Amino acid sequence: MRILVINWRCIKNPEMGGAEVHMHEIFKRIAAKGHEVTLLAHKFKGAPERETIDGIKIIRTGSKHFFDKQAKIFYKYKLHEKDFDLVVDDISKIPLFTPKYVKLPLVGIIHHIHGDSLYKELPKPLAKYIIYKEQQLPFIYGDVPIFTVSPSTRDELIELGLNPEKIDFLYNAIDHNLYKSVKAEKAKKPTIAYIGRIKKYKQIEKVIDALPLLLTEFPGLQFRIGGRGDYLPNLRDYVKRKKLEKNVKFLGFLTEEQKAKELGKAWVFVTLAMKEGWGITVIEANAMGTPVVGSNVHGLRDSILDFKTGFLVNMDDRTEVAEKIGRLLRDEELRKEFSTNAIQWANNFTWENSANYFLEKVFEWFPQLKG
Repeated sequence: MRILVINWRCIKNPEMGGAEVHMHEIFKRIAAKGHEVTLLAHKFKGAPERETIDGIKIIRTGSKHFFDKQAKIFYKYKLHEKDFDLVVDDISKIPLFTPKYVKLPLVGIIHHIHGDSLYKELPKPLAKYIIYKEQQLPFIYGDVPIFTVSPSTRDELIELGLNPEKIDFLYNAIDHNLYKSVKAEKAKKPTIAYIGRIKKYKQIEKVIDALPLLLTEFPGLQFRIGGRGDYLPNLRDYVKRKKLEKNVKFLGFLTEEQKAKELGKAWVFVTLAMKEGWGITVIEANAMGTPVVGSNVHGLRDSILDFKTGFLVNMDDRTEVAEKIGRLLRDEELRKEFSTNAIQWANNFTWENSANYFLEKVFEWFPQLKG
């Protein structure tokens, strides 16, 4: 089968996130099964217009700001429908509205509906524009089978008006070979961690706000932050204003092996995002035996098993955030129990299962593609 995937970003894009990891990990496995996979994504500085990564042929065109319009033009005039059997629209950022111009079998992948969380991240006019575009999804994608990554997002899509009978799950997962090969001992001092994109909507400053309450009991507490993103300078300034430089360390970009080690050293992983599609970093932390304290929001309430692999908290209540983190730091037996549960939970999610399920459902939706 010849598959065209259209996504704003590729795995090498400096702004790539969980959606790009999900796409790349699944489709590199589909390519390894003998299917031909091509990805259309936008250009960025230093990247060639064409290259092959892990068996995925990547074509880059247009810019990060106008890719939705440029992808449509490129598809119509540079790509030929006879060259593909299936088109996959990875619906993120501004929807591409591919059903308007793609006549081939088409499926969508949606990680989450941004909604009002965009006001935290973008200028108000742009946020309003994207929200308006999201509200059009039921009218444009009403007949398109959709994969999503969590029950929370499925509920959001149904509430928005999409047909529940055309929605199925394509779960996020992790590279278990990597996480089983990396060995890391827990830090000697109480240590919490956040590793991921440094974006405003991730609300890492809310973790920082809880630190003074924790430091009264755990004066040597370390909060280690790994990753990069456009909110990093603001976060560094915030730590300085709070005079917490001794307790907060910025690690910068981490390789996958370095990330796994940091997650393994941490006693608790903390994520207080406004919302997530799922939360790959939660499962990555779990795979290293680290329980998670996270905001009780869409996505995270699916990836965190409350009172089993971690705690869900009101992200706006710094006392509750500190109390739940402190409970895990204080209670070694509880931490060990949650750690065991976390490893068992993480073992459920493999990219190979997700790749196989994608093909199974596509052939169910479009039986003519089996031949």
